[in-house]
Amino acid sequence: MIDRNFYEEPKRIKVSQLAAICGFKLVGEIRDFEISGVATLKDAINDELSFLGNNKYMDNLKNTLAGAVIITEANLKHLPQNSVGLVYANATIGYAKALKIMYPDETRSPSICSTASIHETAKIGANCRIEDHVVLKENVEIGDCVTIGSNSIIEKGCKIGSGCKIRHNVTISHSILGDNVLVNSGARIGESGFGIIPTGKEMVFVKQLGRVIIGNRARIGANTTIDRGSIQDTVIGDDVVIDNLVQIGHNVTIGERSILVAQVGIAGSTKIGNDVVLAGQVGVSGHIEIGDRAIAAAKSGIASSVEAGKIVGGIPAVDVDIWRRQAAFLKMAVTKRKQMK
Repeated sequence: MIDRNFYEEPKRIKVSQLAAICGFKLVGEIRDFEISGVATLKDAINDELSFLGNNKYMDNLKNTLAGAVIITEANLKHLPQNSVGLVYANATIGYAKALKIMYPDETRSPSICSTASIHETAKIGANCRIEDHVVLKENVEIGDCVTIGSNSIIEKGCKIGSGCKIRHNVTISHSILGDNVLVNSGARIGESGFGIIPTGKEMVFVKQLGRVIIGNRARIGANTTIDRGSIQDTVIGDDVVIDNLVQIGHNVTIGERSILVAQVGIAGSTKIGNDVVLAGQVGVSGHIEIGDRAIAAAKSGIASSVEAGKIVGGIPAVDVDIWRRQAAFLKMAVTKRKQMK
């Protein structure tokens, strides 16, 4: 059930209208009712929308009371007669498209809170929302239609592109953000990188003089940290998605559309290509390259460069087929040892 304390009432829309907007093909005994909301296959009722995104829930599909279900062509045969099928090549993507129509982004009126501290040299574009206790320092530039959440601090000289959403308790320094970037609460962007050299007598700190450059439409997760470069910049490409609790070291570059899942850690000066996926808790050594479209399985430790298109896993990470054989061999070896005992 969608809690109305947190989410607005959905925009009511007829099945045929939703299908036309989202590109769904209507299948089944068509009844053009008005959709009242969304729910799981298990919980939905006859005027609600649901979807089958994973075949693990096939039994729920077979017994669902949902009025309409977003579904692939292959799974239509399991759809109950009481439900209208909204056929789409990828049901989860179809569901995401439907949500954009039924639950549009909440619009909040532009305003600048009286408790915000804004330096006289800061520039703020049109239709911005600056919330409680925000700090904008010298020569900050904010584009049009930007929202900055409570207690966030934008340090001197930073530039925030149009349409960005900076949530609460974020700090940004030494950084330039493109348009329509989302930065979730608690993120730290542009802090000093780990430029420490132990001498045996003292710890020598190498001053960090680079920046963080973030492309358009990037998404930065809550409590994620992105260090600024030492001399060259740390660069995050367009449409990159970074989950919560990710650490990105100085001078790292990440190509377009790459995905970093929670608790990934990337050491300094590593280059990551386009469309790369690093699953949860992957660790990446410094000064290596990961090619375009490479994938690393969860908890992998990547110690050397990875070729484009490769799938790797394990510690240290190796080709995924080798990793699976290693795991199988280890399991057999342990089992055999137990049997011998």
